Amino acid sequence: MIDISTSGMARMAHFAKTQPRTGMAGNLDYQIESVIEGRVVYHYTPKQRHQNLIGSLHGGILAALLDSAMGASVMTKLGPGENHSMIDLTIKFIGAVRDEEPLVIEAQVDHCGKRLFATSGSIRTAKGQLIARALANAVRL
Repeated sequence: MIDISTSGMARMAHFAKTQPRTGMAGNLDYQIESVIEGRVVYHYTPKQRHQNLIGSLHGGILAALLDSAMGASVMTKLGPGENHSMIDLTIKFIGAVRDEEPLVIEAQVDHCGKRLFATSGSIRTAKGQLIARALANAVRL
């Protein structure tokens, strides 16, 4: 259980060390490469269980990876006892993922207001090909 009385950075540091992960993080099974204030980088290897009926990675998985990473980037900006909730998510799918090539998910906070956060994220193949990009906003709770 993560102690919400600590800062968002402390919570992310704890989360990064937690294995095995439960919930959606366990389902997605991504690895955290880096966490700095306002920015996170994840790595994900496509799983057969995440394929759609045409044999490519399901768009909902891409959306969940981006949502998770952008939410984590917001988390890094929170003070002790603060929480957040994502309030919208816009995604543009640019390429399909049809193999098990690792993906890199990057997310950052573009604006940190008193109550609202604007974030952006992208998914690229390990070779740099853009797969998806997203914008999302979060509210501080």
